[in-house]
Amino acid sequence: MFRSGKPHSERGKLFGTMDPVSDTARQTAERLADTVGLDLLGEELGADVESSLTAALAEDVLFQQGHDPLSLFRIALADSIVAVQRPPRNRLFRDFLIKGSYEKQGPIPLDLRDQRLSDEQTHAAITLIFSHMVNCFKGAVTELLAVAPCLAVLKRLRDRGTLPRDARLYVGDSVLSRHLRTESFAKGADMHILMLEHPHTPRASVTVAGLAEVKSYHMSDAQLQAQLDKHIQRAKRGLQLKGMTDCLDQPVIGIGPEQTVACITVLPARWRLPRTIRFEQSDSGRRLIVDAPSPPIPRDRIVEADGNHWRITLRWSEQVLAAVAHEMTFRYMEMMGELIYAEGVPQEWSEMSPAQAGRNAAKQMLYYAILRCRPGSREDQRAIALYNSYGFGYALGTSFKDADGRRQMLWPQNLDEIAAGGQTKNGCRIV
Repeated sequence: MFRSGKPHSERGKLFGTMDPVSDTARQTAERLADTVGLDLLGEELGADVESSLTAALAEDVLFQQGHDPLSLFRIALADSIVAVQRPPRNRLFRDFLIKGSYEKQGPIPLDLRDQRLSDEQTHAAITLIFSHMVNCFKGAVTELLAVAPCLAVLKRLRDRGTLPRDARLYVGDSVLSRHLRTESFAKGADMHILMLEHPHTPRASVTVAGLAEVKSYHMSDAQLQAQLDKHIQRAKRGLQLKGMTDCLDQPVIGIGPEQTVACITVLPARWRLPRTIRFEQSDSGRRLIVDAPSPPIPRDRIVEADGNHWRITLRWSEQVLAAVAHEMTFRYMEMMGELIYAEGVPQEWSEMSPAQAGRNAAKQMLYYAILRCRPGSREDQRAIALYNSYGFGYALGTSFKDADGRRQMLWPQNLDEIAAGGQTKNGCRIV
Protein backbone atom coordinates (compact mmCIF):
# COMPACT_ATOMS: atom_id res chain seq x y z
CA MET A 1 0.00 0.00 0.00
CA PHE A 2 1.21 3.51 -0.73
CA ARG A 3 1.56 6.37 1.73
CA SER A 4 -0.75 9.22 0.76
CA GLY A 5 1.01 12.53 0.30
CA LYS A 6 0.22 16.21 -0.07
CA PRO A 7 -2.20 17.43 -2.71
CA HIS A 8 -0.72 17.16 -6.17
CA SER A 9 -0.55 20.92 -6.65
CA GLU A 10 1.92 21.36 -3.79
CA ARG A 11 4.23 18.69 -5.13
CA GLY A 12 3.92 20.27 -8.55
CA LYS A 13 5.05 23.63 -7.19
CA LEU A 14 8.01 22.07 -5.45
CA PHE A 15 9.20 19.86 -8.28
CA GLY A 16 7.47 21.23 -11.35
CA THR A 17 10.57 23.07 -12.54
CA MET A 18 12.69 19.94 -12.44
CA ASP A 19 12.91 18.09 -15.73
CA PRO A 20 14.10 14.48 -15.43
CA VAL A 21 15.18 14.55 -19.06
CA SER A 22 16.92 17.93 -19.04
CA ASP A 23 20.09 16.21 -20.32
CA THR A 24 19.95 14.39 -23.61
CA ALA A 25 17.78 11.30 -23.48
CA ARG A 26 20.80 9.08 -24.01
CA GLN A 27 22.84 10.61 -21.18
CA THR A 28 19.95 10.32 -18.77
CA ALA A 29 19.22 6.75 -19.84
CA GLU A 30 22.84 5.68 -19.45
CA ARG A 31 23.06 7.30 -16.03
CA LEU A 32 19.99 5.39 -14.89
CA ALA A 33 21.06 2.10 -16.48
CA ASP A 34 24.50 2.24 -14.88
CA THR A 35 22.90 1.87 -11.43
CA VAL A 36 21.62 -1.68 -12.05
CA GLY A 37 23.15 -5.09 -12.63
CA LEU A 38 22.08 -8.44 -14.02
CA ASP A 39 20.68 -9.36 -10.60
CA LEU A 40 17.72 -7.15 -11.55
CA LEU A 41 16.57 -10.13 -13.66
CA GLY A 42 16.70 -12.65 -10.84
CA GLU A 43 19.42 -15.20 -10.18
CA GLU A 44 18.64 -17.89 -12.78
CA LEU A 45 17.38 -15.66 -15.61
CA GLY A 46 20.23 -13.21 -15.03
CA ALA A 47 22.70 -16.11 -15.24
CA ASP A 48 21.18 -17.21 -18.56
CA VAL A 49 21.45 -13.70 -20.01
CA GLU A 50 25.07 -13.50 -18.87
CA SER A 51 25.80 -16.95 -20.35
CA SER A 52 24.17 -16.00 -23.67
CA LEU A 53 26.25 -12.84 -23.98
CA THR A 54 29.47 -14.50 -22.81
CA ALA A 55 29.11 -17.17 -25.50
CA ALA A 56 28.44 -14.51 -28.12
CA LEU A 57 31.48 -12.45 -27.21
CA ALA A 58 33.69 -15.55 -27.28
CA GLU A 59 32.56 -16.21 -30.87
CA ASP A 60 33.15 -12.68 -32.12
CA VAL A 61 29.47 -11.80 -32.46
CA LEU A 62 29.22 -8.13 -33.34
CA PHE A 63 27.23 -5.72 -31.15
CA GLN A 64 26.82 -2.00 -31.72
CA GLN A 65 28.45 -1.25 -28.35
CA GLY A 66 29.64 -3.07 -25.26
CA HIS A 67 32.49 -5.41 -24.46
CA ASP A 68 31.20 -7.57 -21.60
CA PRO A 69 27.82 -9.01 -20.50
CA LEU A 70 27.11 -6.30 -17.94
CA SER A 71 27.81 -3.43 -20.33
CA LEU A 72 25.70 -5.10 -23.03
CA PHE A 73 22.82 -5.48 -20.58
CA ARG A 74 23.09 -1.86 -19.47
CA ILE A 75 23.18 -0.64 -23.08
CA ALA A 76 20.02 -2.64 -23.85
CA LEU A 77 18.38 -1.18 -20.76
CA ALA A 78 19.46 2.34 -21.73
CA ASP A 79 18.04 1.85 -25.23
CA SER A 80 14.71 0.87 -23.67
CA ILE A 81 14.73 3.94 -21.42
CA VAL A 82 15.48 6.18 -24.41
CA ALA A 83 12.46 4.70 -26.20
CA VAL A 84 10.31 5.35 -23.14
CA GLN A 85 11.58 8.92 -22.74
CA ARG A 86 10.95 10.13 -26.27
CA PRO A 87 8.59 13.13 -26.34
CA PRO A 88 5.75 13.39 -25.65
CA ARG A 89 5.94 10.20 -23.57
CA ASN A 90 8.50 11.65 -21.15
CA ARG A 91 6.28 14.59 -20.27
CA LEU A 92 3.19 12.40 -19.86
CA PHE A 93 5.01 9.97 -17.56
CA ARG A 94 6.53 12.74 -15.43
CA ASP A 95 3.14 14.44 -15.16
CA PHE A 96 1.64 11.12 -14.13
CA LEU A 97 4.14 10.85 -11.23
CA ILE A 98 3.86 14.50 -10.15
CA LYS A 99 0.33 15.56 -11.00
CA GLY A 100 -1.50 12.28 -11.35
CA SER A 101 -5.23 11.83 -11.67
CA TYR A 102 -7.89 13.58 -9.63
CA GLU A 103 -7.99 11.64 -6.38
CA LYS A 104 -11.73 11.27 -6.17
CA GLN A 105 -14.56 10.09 -8.36
CA GLY A 106 -16.86 12.51 -10.15
CA PRO A 107 -16.07 15.65 -12.18
CA ILE A 108 -12.67 17.27 -11.71
CA PRO A 109 -13.15 20.68 -10.01
CA LEU A 110 -12.45 23.60 -12.29
CA ASP A 111 -9.69 24.98 -10.06
CA LEU A 112 -7.80 21.64 -10.24
CA ARG A 113 -8.05 20.88 -13.94
CA ASP A 114 -4.64 22.37 -14.72
CA GLN A 115 -3.11 20.58 -11.74
CA ARG A 116 -4.33 17.06 -12.58
CA LEU A 117 -4.28 14.83 -15.62
CA SER A 118 -7.53 14.67 -17.52
CA ASP A 119 -9.19 11.27 -17.72
CA GLU A 120 -7.97 10.96 -21.31
CA GLN A 121 -4.40 11.69 -20.22
CA THR A 122 -4.76 9.21 -17.36
CA HIS A 123 -5.85 6.50 -19.77
CA ALA A 124 -2.92 7.34 -22.06
CA ALA A 125 -0.48 7.13 -19.12
CA ILE A 126 -1.82 3.70 -18.13
CA THR A 127 -1.41 2.49 -21.73
CA LEU A 128 2.11 3.96 -21.82
CA ILE A 129 3.19 2.01 -18.74
CA PHE A 130 1.26 -1.21 -19.33
CA SER A 131 2.02 -1.58 -23.03
CA HIS A 132 4.92 0.54 -24.24
CA MET A 133 7.16 0.61 -21.16
CA VAL A 134 6.64 -3.03 -20.23
CA ASN A 135 7.10 -4.18 -23.85
CA CYS A 136 10.31 -2.17 -24.26
CA PHE A 137 11.94 -3.86 -21.29
CA LYS A 138 10.44 -7.24 -22.13
CA GLY A 139 11.74 -7.10 -25.69
CA ALA A 140 15.23 -6.06 -24.60
CA VAL A 141 15.64 -9.06 -22.27
CA THR A 142 14.25 -11.46 -24.88
CA GLU A 143 16.73 -10.28 -27.51
CA LEU A 144 19.65 -10.77 -25.12
CA LEU A 145 18.50 -14.34 -24.38
CA ALA A 146 18.07 -15.03 -28.11
CA VAL A 147 21.69 -14.32 -29.05
CA ALA A 148 23.03 -17.71 -27.89
CA PRO A 149 20.54 -19.94 -29.75
CA CYS A 150 20.88 -17.82 -32.91
CA LEU A 151 24.63 -18.28 -32.65
CA ALA A 152 24.03 -22.03 -32.30
CA VAL A 153 22.13 -22.01 -35.62
CA LEU A 154 25.02 -20.18 -37.27
CA LYS A 155 27.46 -22.79 -35.92
CA ARG A 156 25.35 -25.65 -37.32
CA LEU A 157 25.30 -24.03 -40.74
CA ARG A 158 29.05 -23.55 -40.58
CA ASP A 159 29.66 -27.15 -39.50
CA ARG A 160 27.60 -28.43 -42.44
CA GLY A 161 29.54 -26.30 -44.86
CA THR A 162 26.39 -24.39 -45.77
CA LEU A 163 28.08 -21.20 -44.60
CA PRO A 164 31.78 -20.35 -44.60
CA ARG A 165 33.72 -19.86 -41.39
CA ASP A 166 33.79 -16.08 -41.88
CA ALA A 167 29.99 -15.79 -41.71
CA ARG A 168 29.32 -13.63 -38.68
CA LEU A 169 26.34 -12.82 -36.46
CA TYR A 170 25.44 -9.12 -36.12
CA VAL A 171 23.08 -8.08 -33.32
CA GLY A 172 20.58 -5.23 -33.20
CA ASP A 173 21.77 -1.79 -34.28
CA SER A 174 25.14 -3.08 -35.51
CA VAL A 175 23.29 -3.37 -38.84
CA LEU A 176 20.90 -0.74 -40.18
CA SER A 177 18.80 -1.20 -43.30
CA ARG A 178 17.21 1.37 -45.59
CA HIS A 179 13.49 2.02 -45.27
CA LEU A 180 11.28 0.81 -48.10
CA ARG A 181 9.94 4.25 -48.98
CA THR A 182 12.72 6.63 -47.91
CA GLU A 183 16.50 6.80 -48.09
CA SER A 184 16.96 6.83 -44.32
CA PHE A 185 18.35 3.93 -42.30
CA ALA A 186 17.01 2.23 -39.16
CA LYS A 187 17.18 -1.09 -37.37
CA GLY A 188 15.77 -3.90 -39.48
CA ALA A 189 15.92 -7.53 -38.40
CA ASP A 190 16.87 -8.24 -34.80
CA MET A 191 19.95 -10.14 -35.99
CA HIS A 192 21.76 -10.65 -39.29
CA ILE A 193 24.12 -13.35 -40.50
CA LEU A 194 26.47 -11.57 -42.91
CA MET A 195 29.52 -12.32 -45.01
CA LEU A 196 31.63 -9.23 -45.62
CA GLU A 197 34.26 -9.03 -48.34
CA HIS A 198 36.94 -6.39 -48.84
CA PRO A 199 35.82 -4.15 -45.97
CA HIS A 200 37.02 -0.54 -45.90
CA THR A 201 37.82 -0.58 -49.62
CA PRO A 202 35.94 0.70 -52.66
CA ARG A 203 35.17 -2.95 -53.52
CA ALA A 204 33.47 -3.70 -50.19
CA SER A 205 30.46 -5.99 -50.51
CA VAL A 206 28.18 -7.90 -48.20
CA THR A 207 26.09 -11.05 -48.49
CA VAL A 208 23.00 -11.48 -46.31
CA ALA A 209 23.01 -15.18 -45.38
CA GLY A 210 20.45 -15.10 -42.58
CA LEU A 211 18.00 -12.99 -40.59
CA ALA A 212 16.44 -13.46 -37.16
CA GLU A 213 13.16 -12.08 -35.83
CA VAL A 214 12.83 -12.17 -32.03
CA LYS A 215 9.51 -11.74 -30.25
CA SER A 216 8.73 -11.53 -26.53
CA TYR A 217 5.15 -12.63 -27.24
CA HIS A 218 3.55 -15.22 -29.48
CA MET A 219 2.85 -14.71 -33.17
CA SER A 220 1.84 -17.05 -35.97
CA ASP A 221 4.42 -18.44 -38.40
CA ALA A 222 2.76 -16.46 -41.19
CA GLN A 223 3.08 -13.17 -39.29
CA LEU A 224 6.72 -13.86 -38.46
CA GLN A 225 7.55 -14.75 -42.04
CA ALA A 226 5.86 -11.59 -43.27
CA GLN A 227 8.16 -9.54 -41.05
CA LEU A 228 11.22 -11.46 -42.22
CA ASP A 229 10.19 -10.91 -45.85
CA LYS A 230 9.94 -7.18 -45.16
CA HIS A 231 13.43 -7.20 -43.62
CA ILE A 232 14.76 -8.93 -46.76
CA GLN A 233 13.18 -6.29 -48.97
CA ARG A 234 14.70 -3.52 -46.88
CA ALA A 235 18.13 -5.19 -46.90
CA LYS A 236 18.06 -5.27 -50.71
CA ARG A 237 17.94 -1.46 -50.74
CA GLY A 238 21.15 -1.08 -48.73
CA LEU A 239 22.84 -1.74 -45.41
CA GLN A 240 24.93 0.32 -43.01
CA LEU A 241 27.33 -1.71 -40.86
CA LYS A 242 29.05 -0.80 -37.63
CA GLY A 243 32.51 0.59 -38.30
CA MET A 244 31.82 1.41 -41.94
CA THR A 245 31.05 4.96 -42.99
CA ASP A 246 29.84 4.05 -46.48
CA CYS A 247 26.51 2.44 -47.22
CA LEU A 248 26.66 -0.98 -48.87
CA ASP A 249 24.16 -0.63 -51.68
CA GLN A 250 22.53 -3.63 -53.34
CA PRO A 251 23.86 -6.37 -51.04
CA VAL A 252 23.83 -9.95 -52.25
CA ILE A 253 20.75 -11.57 -50.74
CA GLY A 254 21.11 -15.28 -50.02
CA ILE A 255 23.73 -17.90 -50.78
CA GLY A 256 24.03 -20.65 -53.37
CA PRO A 257 22.27 -20.97 -56.70
CA GLU A 258 18.86 -20.63 -55.02
CA GLN A 259 19.95 -17.56 -53.04
CA THR A 260 18.85 -19.12 -49.75
CA VAL A 261 18.44 -16.91 -46.69
CA ALA A 262 18.36 -18.66 -43.31
CA CYS A 263 15.19 -17.38 -41.60
CA ILE A 264 15.27 -17.71 -37.82
CA THR A 265 12.33 -16.97 -35.52
CA VAL A 266 12.64 -16.81 -31.75
CA LEU A 267 9.66 -16.99 -29.37
CA PRO A 268 9.28 -17.50 -25.62
CA ALA A 269 7.91 -20.71 -24.11
CA ARG A 270 4.29 -20.94 -22.96
CA TRP A 271 4.52 -22.34 -19.41
CA ARG A 272 2.88 -20.44 -16.58
CA LEU A 273 4.45 -18.80 -13.56
CA PRO A 274 3.77 -20.54 -10.24
CA ARG A 275 0.89 -19.07 -8.28
CA THR A 276 1.20 -21.14 -5.11
CA ILE A 277 1.52 -19.01 -1.98
CA ARG A 278 2.38 -19.57 1.66
CA PHE A 279 3.40 -17.49 4.65
CA GLU A 280 6.56 -17.88 6.72
CA GLN A 281 7.52 -16.28 10.00
CA SER A 282 10.83 -14.49 10.23
CA ASP A 283 12.54 -12.20 12.74
CA SER A 284 11.06 -9.22 10.89
CA GLY A 285 7.54 -10.65 10.84
CA ARG A 286 5.43 -12.69 8.49
CA ARG A 287 6.60 -13.06 4.89
CA LEU A 288 4.62 -13.96 1.79
CA ILE A 289 6.36 -16.67 -0.24
CA VAL A 290 5.52 -17.28 -3.88
CA ASP A 291 7.30 -20.20 -5.53
CA ALA A 292 10.09 -19.08 -7.85
CA PRO A 293 9.79 -19.95 -11.55
CA SER A 294 11.94 -22.76 -12.91
CA PRO A 295 11.96 -23.63 -16.61
CA PRO A 296 10.72 -27.19 -17.27
CA ILE A 297 13.38 -27.70 -19.97
CA PRO A 298 17.13 -27.32 -19.41
CA ARG A 299 17.91 -25.43 -22.62
CA ASP A 300 16.37 -23.56 -25.53
CA ARG A 301 14.68 -25.69 -28.19
CA ILE A 302 16.02 -25.32 -31.76
CA VAL A 303 14.00 -26.91 -34.56
CA GLU A 304 14.97 -26.93 -38.22
CA ALA A 305 11.67 -26.61 -40.08
CA ASP A 306 13.31 -27.08 -43.50
CA GLY A 307 16.55 -26.20 -45.19
CA ASN A 308 16.37 -22.50 -44.41
CA HIS A 309 13.77 -22.04 -41.66
CA TRP A 310 14.68 -22.39 -38.00
CA ARG A 311 12.32 -22.08 -35.06
CA ILE A 312 13.76 -21.34 -31.63
CA THR A 313 11.71 -21.60 -28.45
CA LEU A 314 13.45 -20.06 -25.45
CA ARG A 315 13.34 -22.05 -22.25
CA TRP A 316 11.93 -18.98 -20.50
CA SER A 317 8.23 -18.27 -20.87
CA GLU A 318 6.37 -15.16 -21.91
CA GLN A 319 4.95 -14.85 -18.39
CA VAL A 320 8.43 -14.84 -16.85
CA LEU A 321 9.58 -12.16 -19.29
CA ALA A 322 6.46 -10.11 -18.52
CA ALA A 323 7.08 -10.44 -14.79
CA VAL A 324 10.67 -9.27 -15.16
CA ALA A 325 9.55 -6.38 -17.38
CA HIS A 326 7.05 -5.25 -14.74
CA GLU A 327 9.82 -5.31 -12.14
CA MET A 328 12.01 -3.28 -14.48
CA THR A 329 9.29 -0.65 -14.97
CA PHE A 330 8.95 -0.34 -11.20
CA ARG A 331 12.71 -0.02 -10.88
CA TYR A 332 12.61 2.66 -13.58
CA MET A 333 10.01 4.56 -11.55
CA GLU A 334 12.30 4.29 -8.56
CA MET A 335 15.16 5.73 -10.59
CA MET A 336 12.95 8.53 -11.87
CA GLY A 337 12.00 9.27 -8.27
CA GLU A 338 15.66 9.79 -7.52
CA LEU A 339 15.69 12.49 -10.20
CA ILE A 340 12.33 14.09 -9.48
CA TYR A 341 12.88 14.20 -5.71
CA ALA A 342 16.65 14.85 -5.80
CA GLU A 343 16.24 18.13 -3.87
CA GLY A 344 13.99 16.62 -1.26
CA VAL A 345 10.89 14.49 -0.84
CA PRO A 346 7.50 15.83 0.31
CA GLN A 347 7.49 16.50 4.06
CA GLU A 348 4.96 13.79 4.85
CA TRP A 349 7.28 11.29 3.12
CA SER A 350 10.31 12.56 5.01
CA GLU A 351 11.37 9.09 6.14
CA MET A 352 11.57 7.94 2.50
CA SER A 353 14.54 8.13 0.18
CA PRO A 354 13.99 9.73 -3.25
CA ALA A 355 13.87 6.24 -4.76
CA GLN A 356 11.25 5.10 -2.26
CA ALA A 357 9.28 8.27 -2.95
CA GLY A 358 9.33 7.43 -6.66
CA ARG A 359 7.87 3.98 -5.99
CA ASN A 360 5.33 5.42 -3.59
CA ALA A 361 4.27 8.11 -6.06
CA ALA A 362 3.78 5.50 -8.80
CA LYS A 363 1.54 3.35 -6.62
CA GLN A 364 -0.40 6.34 -5.34
CA MET A 365 -1.06 7.64 -8.82
CA LEU A 366 -2.12 4.21 -10.05
CA TYR A 367 -4.57 4.01 -7.16
CA TYR A 368 -6.04 7.39 -8.08
CA ALA A 369 -6.10 6.35 -11.75
CA ILE A 370 -8.22 3.31 -10.88
CA LEU A 371 -10.77 5.65 -9.31
CA ARG A 372 -11.03 7.51 -12.61
CA CYS A 373 -11.55 4.40 -14.77
CA ARG A 374 -14.86 2.78 -15.58
CA PRO A 375 -14.97 -0.57 -13.70
CA GLY A 376 -14.13 -3.43 -16.01
CA SER A 377 -12.81 -1.19 -18.78
CA ARG A 378 -9.50 -1.89 -20.47
CA GLU A 379 -7.81 0.99 -18.62
CA ASP A 380 -9.28 -0.17 -15.30
CA GLN A 381 -8.02 -3.74 -15.78
CA ARG A 382 -4.56 -2.54 -16.83
CA ALA A 383 -4.23 -0.09 -13.93
CA ILE A 384 -5.29 -2.78 -11.45
CA ALA A 385 -2.79 -5.23 -12.95
CA LEU A 386 0.02 -2.69 -12.52
CA TYR A 387 -1.00 -1.67 -9.01
CA ASN A 388 -1.32 -5.29 -7.84
CA SER A 389 1.92 -6.35 -9.53
CA TYR A 390 3.93 -3.59 -7.89
CA GLY A 391 2.67 -4.77 -4.51
CA PHE A 392 2.57 -8.56 -4.87
CA GLY A 393 4.41 -9.51 -8.05
CA TYR A 394 3.20 -10.18 -11.57
CA ALA A 395 1.94 -13.75 -11.07
CA LEU A 396 -0.45 -12.81 -8.27
CA GLY A 397 -1.12 -9.22 -9.31
CA THR A 398 -2.42 -9.95 -12.79
CA SER A 399 -4.37 -13.11 -11.92
CA PHE A 400 -6.45 -12.05 -8.90
CA LYS A 401 -9.92 -12.11 -10.43
CA ASP A 402 -13.56 -12.30 -9.41
CA ALA A 403 -16.09 -14.93 -10.48
CA ASP A 404 -16.71 -13.03 -13.73
CA GLY A 405 -13.02 -13.10 -14.66
CA ARG A 406 -12.35 -9.40 -13.99
CA ARG A 407 -9.26 -8.28 -12.13
CA GLN A 408 -9.84 -6.84 -8.68
CA MET A 409 -7.54 -4.91 -6.35
CA LEU A 410 -5.54 -7.27 -4.17
CA TRP A 411 -5.01 -6.68 -0.44
CA PRO A 412 -3.05 -8.69 2.17
CA GLN A 413 -6.23 -9.98 3.82
CA ASN A 414 -7.30 -11.44 0.47
CA LEU A 415 -4.22 -13.64 0.46
CA ASP A 416 -4.98 -14.84 3.99
CA GLU A 417 -8.44 -15.91 2.83
CA ILE A 418 -7.05 -17.60 -0.29
CA ALA A 419 -4.37 -19.41 1.69
CA ALA A 420 -7.04 -20.68 4.08
CA GLY A 421 -9.79 -21.65 1.66
CA GLY A 422 -8.73 -21.11 -1.94
CA GLN A 423 -10.81 -17.97 -2.48
CA THR A 424 -11.92 -14.77 -0.76
CA LYS A 425 -15.26 -14.18 0.90
CA ASN A 426 -16.32 -12.39 -2.28
CA GLY A 427 -15.38 -15.34 -4.49
CA CYS A 428 -12.13 -13.94 -5.92
CA ARG A 429 -9.30 -16.33 -6.75
CA ILE A 430 -5.75 -16.45 -8.04
CA VAL A 431 -6.38 -17.99 -11.47
